[in-house]
Amino acid sequence: MKVHLRLLLLLTLLSPNFLIPDPSKEGIYITVEKGQTLSIISKTYLDDPKKWRELLKSNQIDNPNLIQPGKQLFIPKSLGKKPMADVYQFQGGPEVLKISQKETSWMEVQLGLGLYAKDEVRTNQNSQVQFTLNTGSKFEISENSHVVMEKTKTEKEPEEVFLRKGRLRAIINKNYGANKRMFILRTDSAVSEVKGTEFLTEVDSKGNTTLGCYEGIVSVTAEKQTVDVNAGFATYVEKGKPPTPPFAIPNPPDVKSE
Repeated sequence: MKVHLRLLLLLTLLSPNFLIPDPSKEGIYITVEKGQTLSIISKTYLDDPKKWRELLKSNQIDNPNLIQPGKQLFIPKSLGKKPMADVYQFQGGPEVLKISQKETSWMEVQLGLGLYAKDEVRTNQNSQVQFTLNTGSKFEISENSHVVMEKTKTEKEPEEVFLRKGRLRAIINKNYGANKRMFILRTDSAVSEVKGTEFLTEVDSKGNTTLGCYEGIVSVTAEKQTVDVNAGFATYVEKGKPPTPPFAIPNPPDVKSE
């Protein structure tokens, strides 16, 4: 039996589809799935889909037809897609679920961790996470919260984050045109379009949303009705109902980063 196992391992290592990971290289290893073409792989994993020739060169492949299901490919960090956000500070033991890399288990958050579309971050009672979008906008996820990095349809659309529960504080970068949508925050009960502002959103256990604006303006939509929330005001959205008219809130906390 041991001989057979050794022989099987040897045959696997000699297989042209098997790639031994090199820890000295920065990047990720993927396995080509049925139906994946070179074009699909490039669009999914590369910062620029036109770099597919460089992907072949990195894997020492001359013939594109050799990209078959089961084959392993190395995606160099230099060619890979840039993350939507990077973790720059955290406390306690927050966790991340790397859906973008098809991980199925939660793992501890690390400084500098890149967050990609579909990745999820959650905090417990004694933890929080701060991350920066590639546009420069900054976010803080409070304790007992859960967010998902949403996938946009095109690169020209604004980034989206889904707040599943808990509290999220944000300072959205204002270095864009006044009429450009810069960020979308979704919850179970509302969609908030942010036009360059500082705001706080909280989702309770029933999926109801409270949003307070401390600078700029946020357009909150639910049940096909929209209210514009200006600085110093807030709105409440009960799941299945439209937003309430904006109401005045107390002085905002200081959430500006150093």
